[in-house]
Amino acid sequence: MASALRETVYIVDDDDSVRDSARALLESYDLIVEDFESARAFLASFDAGSRCCLVLDVNMPEMSGLELLELLRGRQIGIPVIIVTAQKDDAVQERAQRAGVFAFFEKPVDESIIEAIAQALKAA
Repeated sequence: MASALRETVYIVDDDDSVRDSARALLESYDLIVEDFESARAFLASFDAGSRCCLVLDVNMPEMSGLELLELLRGRQIGIPVIIVTAQKDDAVQERAQRAGVFAFFEKPVDESIIEAIAQALKAA
């Protein structure tokens, strides 16, 4: 029952190893984690009423992380989103900021993302 009151961190990344390592890191901080290999898989199971944040890769097939972020904002879903990307691109970062991204990180991501996630969950 106690876990129902805890916040969830959603990870959306098409790279299995990235999802696995991110899950291991976040669970080591006692966070509840759900991960998805695509934006569409995330959308199929996301509960907009939950208290959560989203850690989102930019470059994915079918629907990019930025497209997912913009879709969520278009639907008035204010989930805090933390973007991670392997390639720093000022245009991508600017587009993410216009869509209301909470934080932006370059891969490889280390434990510094934990503070951003904690802040995002407080803002949720």
